[in-house]
Amino acid sequence: MSPLLLLILSLLPAAEYRLPFDGRWFVMHGGDTLNVNHHMSLRPQWFGVDFAKVGGESGRELARGGAAAIEDFYSWDQPVLSPCAGEVIAVVDGLPDNPLGVKDAENPAGNHVVVKAGEDRYVFLAHFRMGSITVKVGQRIAPGEVLGQCGNSGHSDFPHIHMHIQNSPQFNTGQGQNPLFSDMDVELSGKRFENVTWPVIRGLFVEPHRK
Repeated sequence: MSPLLLLILSLLPAAEYRLPFDGRWFVMHGGDTLNVNHHMSLRPQWFGVDFAKVGGESGRELARGGAAAIEDFYSWDQPVLSPCAGEVIAVVDGLPDNPLGVKDAENPAGNHVVVKAGEDRYVFLAHFRMGSITVKVGQRIAPGEVLGQCGNSGHSDFPHIHMHIQNSPQFNTGQGQNPLFSDMDVELSGKRFENVTWPVIRGLFVEPHRK
């Protein structure tokens, strides 16, 4: 991807979304360059984000104990919330959750939900726990509505929430879009920023702002 194209994309207006969860999570991948976001290698997933819940005494741990199983991760079975208002246009809910060390390359999104948030704005949320999705195709949803539970289906290293926005309803086609997340609290290099609207980048700790 050329620097000029990235500059143009960074100047385009970005739609605002709420974080697709409650509580404190870590941005595993996010941003507009490959060194902070592996999704930038796939045009439809440009600006895609991977979130993982953190906990423990430090509030920075991804899993309990030795992280020997997917159930040890704080993300596992956490509610996944709609980041926007819109219409559900696709649901996949029958794929198994992978044990650690195994990925399903044939079904990269795993169990997932696609929400049409506007003209040429299709929000993909992926890696749900098998059988946990609670919404149906054609259903209108509101921001913050529960879609299902976080799992480890698809091409996933460990339980986490993947989110990206395309201008096409078909997975991995079209062009990715850069989201802004609003009403959130952010921890960056030990400093806290409250009730901000930002794009997110790898290394941030984020949570919805409590009003």
